[in-house]
Amino acid sequence: MLFVKADKAMEKLGFEKIKENEFGASYRKEIKKYKFTQRLDIGHKEDGNHLLQSYVDGTNSDGFNNCVGITYPEMKAVMEKFRELKRKYRW
Repeated sequence: MLFVKADKAMEKLGFEKIKENEFGASYRKEIKKYKFTQRLDIGHKEDGNHLLQSYVDGTNSDGFNNCVGITYPEMKAVMEKFRELKRKYRW
C-alpha cells in the first residue's frame, strides 16, 4: 500500500475520499457546527498548473458554490496528495 499517507492524513482531518483517478481526487467533509458539507477537489491540468478547489457542496440561493478556506494542516495533506498523484499517474 504505497499511496496511503495523504489519504490517512486527510481522514484524520475529517475528510472522506469520494474518488480518485488520473484526473485528480475528491474529498468530502461534513461541518456539523455550521450545517454544510465541504468539498475539496484536486485537479490535474495538462500544463502542470494543477488545481485545488475547496467549496460548499451544493449551491447557495444565488446558484453559486461558496468557497471554503483550508487550514495549514489541510494544505500540507493536499500537497502530499499532489506528490502522490504525480508519482502514481505521471502528471
